[in-house]
Amino acid sequence: QIEPDPNKPNHNSPKETLLGGPSGGEYETVAVDNTNKSRPIFFTTEDQSNGELRRFEADGYGWDALHVGGQTTYLQFLSGNRFQWTLNIEDGKSSAWNHYPNAEGIIYHNSTLYFVAKVTRTLFILDLNDMTYTSERTGSSWVGQGAFNSQPDQIIESDLDKRKYIYFTEDGGNAPGVHVRDREGNYYTMVRGVPGGRYSGDETVGIAFSPDRRKFYFGFQDAGVLMEVTRNDGHAFN
Repeated sequence: QIEPDPNKPNHNSPKETLLGGPSGGEYETVAVDNTNKSRPIFFTTEDQSNGELRRFEADGYGWDALHVGGQTTYLQFLSGNRFQWTLNIEDGKSSAWNHYPNAEGIIYHNSTLYFVAKVTRTLFILDLNDMTYTSERTGSSWVGQGAFNSQPDQIIESDLDKRKYIYFTEDGGNAPGVHVRDREGNYYTMVRGVPGGRYSGDETVGIAFSPDRRKFYFGFQDAGVLMEVTRNDGHAFN
């Protein structure tokens, strides 16, 4: 855990968290449910074929939320598109192996958890109130030009209360890009490399918006290139 603000007391004191347990792992992404600010809940993915998705309910808050104790449970899928959080890590690993191997990007919004399984190219949507889930192959309902044929990696959300956009990076393929899913489940290509060109086989990473949302950023990892994207009309991305 790192405090980026140089004016805060923990800026020069990075500290290992409890999210990965005592043994660590190939962890990828963290999302947080901060609805109960006194007991935030953290979700962590692991890029392993049997990498369990972890749920850590902290006993504290603020900087110490990830250090003072809490309870870790693991995602286990059940029959009938139901799921539960189990204390048995082996059940979590088994569920990952059978349903969500190599989990990567994850986001939380309004009692819903979204995450992708890279190898199976699957988006999972978990209703944390009903304890039910749905899943779909990324890029399964396509609109317009482009294609999302390779592995999904990281995801971010934009305006999920209204338009419900989810942005995906892509690992591999002859034209890796950044793709978008709307609330109806339609997929679009926002930007991609030239098929068979310089970025063929590369991986898009680091998607982010500027504070005024007039600029969109992403990178090609292997090429070491950072892209800044703006609209021709100068308007914000929304």
